[in-house]
Amino acid sequence: MRTRMSALLPVGVLLMILGAGNWYTGISRGAEHEELLAAGDIPTTAADFDDFPELSAHTTDTLLRRLQRGSDQKTLISTKLDFYRVVQTGGRMLTILGLFCSIAGLMRTWYQQRLHGEIVSP
Repeated sequence: MRTRMSALLPVGVLLMILGAGNWYTGISRGAEHEELLAAGDIPTTAADFDDFPELSAHTTDTLLRRLQRGSDQKTLISTKLDFYRVVQTGGRMLTILGLFCSIAGLMRTWYQQRLHGEIVSP
C-alpha cells in the first residue's frame, strides 16, 4: 500500500520559491535605491513653478504648497527604498513559513509511511 504525500510539502516549496524571489528582489532593488540616495546626485524631473506664467505667487503659495512638500526625487527614492525593505521582510517571512510547511509535510509523510509499514508487516 502506497502512502500519499502530505499536501504541506508542495505548499511549502511554493512558499519558499515565492519568498526567495521576494527576498532577492527586495535586496537587489533596495541596494539600487540606497546607492542613489548615497550618491546625493539625484536629478529633478519636476518642472519649476516659475515656468508656468499662469500661476501667481499667491496661487503657488496657497494651493500648491501641499504638492511641493515631499514631491522631490529624494523623497520618492526613500519611499521606494522603504517599499523594497517591506518586500524583503515579507520574502523572509514567506521563506521561513515555506520551510516550516515543507519540514512538517516531510515529517508527516515519513510518519505515515512508517505507520503503514508497521501495520502491514507481521
